[in-house]
Amino acid sequence: MSEYSSLCPGYKQVQAFGPDDEYDEEETTYVTLDLGSADSMLISSSSQYRLIGLDTPTPFLQLSGTVFKGRHDSLLGTELLFTDGKDAGDWSKRSITHVANTEQRIAFKEVQLKPKSVARADEKRMPHNVELDRITGKIGPVQQPTPRTRREKKKGAAAEESVDSEKQMNTDS
Repeated sequence: MSEYSSLCPGYKQVQAFGPDDEYDEEETTYVTLDLGSADSMLISSSSQYRLIGLDTPTPFLQLSGTVFKGRHDSLLGTELLFTDGKDAGDWSKRSITHVANTEQRIAFKEVQLKPKSVARADEKRMPHNVELDRITGKIGPVQQPTPRTRREKKKGAAAEESVDSEKQMNTDS
């Protein structure tokens, strides 16, 4: 067997990996989805869903034709997740099995998606004297700052004020 030289002393070249070296541990994370005020009929009637961008800050969920935008929330406590046991049909013998715990939730709210071309056309049609309020999301008139004017005192009034202040100081003494 030939000896291989290494660029770094103390390290050796590996010819083959052992069974422990090939093993990659896969981590499973459970997250609950909070659909907020979504119609319960929509949820129960949807047989399929699309969940896009689960590992991004803003995941999207599509149920039938309804689109939801989500945000990740860390819970203060722990949610326990259960599944129905083998006899889920018989209510008298119903049992549940603990699956996992989670401390993460994604809160979704319903949004309307528009193609970019329609959104740009809406911006072009918006008059110049209105703007979109970024906090409320409503369109309103542009708030023009009121110009400030400096009031000038009359020369005679300034002299009277100084005389009055001198009199006040003399009476205080």
